[in-house]
Amino acid sequence: MILPVVCCLAFMLSGCGLVTFARVTINDPIKPQDVEFIVPGTTTLTDVVAKLGTPDELEPLADGAVVSYHFRDMKYSRINLGWPLRFVIPVNPDFILAGGGLGTDLFQVFFDDRWVVQTHAFDQQPNAARFKPWPF
Repeated sequence: MILPVVCCLAFMLSGCGLVTFARVTINDPIKPQDVEFIVPGTTTLTDVVAKLGTPDELEPLADGAVVSYHFRDMKYSRINLGWPLRFVIPVNPDFILAGGGLGTDLFQVFFDDRWVVQTHAFDQQPNAARFKPWPF
């Protein structure tokens, strides 16, 4: 019962400078169900681009190419433990605990020299999309 009250209080005070939470996501994450249409040996680059959009990278290989889709998730949190003291003492002390991180996930599709899919794979960081405010 106390945890929801503490969370509500923290979010209400976040506009005052005591607590700050921020999260930025660049590109929509691609999920396994989003790529079920890909059939190695049949699906072409045109099909992939039509369903998933323009890739972030296109790299040539010795016998084809690879396209990469990146999606990033940035998190930041901070608490200024000196903020309440500004009402008591004439100096505005800052005692800040802050932390954050940037997670990058990747989806790659490998093509042969005729632009037909050979294979595809995800490279995802564990817990990249989970918000973990620090130091909590």
